[in-house]
Amino acid sequence: MSGSADRTVVRLRAGIGLVILSWLPIAQVVIWTTGLSGGTAEEFRLSVWVVQVLIGFVGLALAGVAAKAAVKAAGWRRLPRTLWRMFWTGRLA
Repeated sequence: MSGSADRTVVRLRAGIGLVILSWLPIAQVVIWTTGLSGGTAEEFRLSVWVVQVLIGFVGLALAGVAAKAAVKAAGWRRLPRTLWRMFWTGRLA
């Protein structure tokens, strides 16, 4: 496998991982385990949500780069199948 295809697969997997990470209820779990309440909890929750949104956007950008490479390799009609195969097998086409 070429270095370009390796980077594309890594970007796809990292992008999907970051998007999943951005959806985890990290703020709520930390607030619950530490016993935060009131304004402190709200400030903490807001700051964690801002960071998670930014992480989600970075994940979308990384996965988008991989999707762009997959469109060039297989076309729009085969994009979902190609991305799925890239994610699980690690091969571009």
